[in-house]
Amino acid sequence: MDGVLNVLKPAGMTSFDVIACLRRIYGQKKIGHGGTLDPLAAGVLPVFLGRAARLIEYAPIHRKTYEAEFLMGLGTDTEDVSGHILHRGPVLADRARWDDIAKQFTGHIRQVPSAFSAKQIGGRRAYDLARAGQEVKLEPKDVTIFDLTIREMKPPYLRLSVTCSSGTYVRALGRDMGQAAGCPLTMSFLVRTAMGPFSIGEAKTLEEIEADPAGVLMKDLRVLLSALTSVELESGGAADFLQGKRLRTALADAEEAAVYGPQGFLGIAAIRRGVIHPKKVFS
Repeated sequence: MDGVLNVLKPAGMTSFDVIACLRRIYGQKKIGHGGTLDPLAAGVLPVFLGRAARLIEYAPIHRKTYEAEFLMGLGTDTEDVSGHILHRGPVLADRARWDDIAKQFTGHIRQVPSAFSAKQIGGRRAYDLARAGQEVKLEPKDVTIFDLTIREMKPPYLRLSVTCSSGTYVRALGRDMGQAAGCPLTMSFLVRTAMGPFSIGEAKTLEEIEADPAGVLMKDLRVLLSALTSVELESGGAADFLQGKRLRTALADAEEAAVYGPQGFLGIAAIRRGVIHPKKVFS
């Protein structure tokens, strides 16, 4: 089968566990996902089956929204409650102060990823090195926090919502906010409520997927490719495109365009100087 799933990943499973379960349900190996979620986290996990797995790089899933809860006054090596306690500190019960700190971390910021993250270092995951007791040094990277709002404060817990760019680590965001406040923060819960066009309200549990595998699969790829220029071809042009032929067009230049024919999605192309150049053909 080819298509896309909006999976509601449960807490306690790795993203790979979810993929393994889906491979069993669908009886196929070619399945990929966008945006890894830690075992502690729950929420939206877009999954791509069959030929759709070749389209992950084009999916508009780079903007993500989370609801997160932090435990104040505690710092751990993993920056969440699964880790070993490194230090304790005061609990800041000043809502106005937290609101000010949230404003400081809104916009373009530089962030050092969590040592216990899936970042690759010399071909190995950072968390594997950290768990082996090796020193993990990660370079800061630029990320964007589009919105950061304190939702609730019930000491010792602080709950916030964040909309951010890909590559943002919410645990690390809490770590840095805690340092700015003089009150260590450790993440106690995380749920991803949205990722591009995928929302938690429409996400399906693994039980729902297993009950109706074909029915919950999104086969129309237009939503997935909504950020790309759309090219509509008639039957003759569609046949030529599927053979890898270049076609004339009046459309403006685009490095990546989604091409459709009478039977649906055909592939990805580049448009340069009035010519459609096939890049990925789905015959």
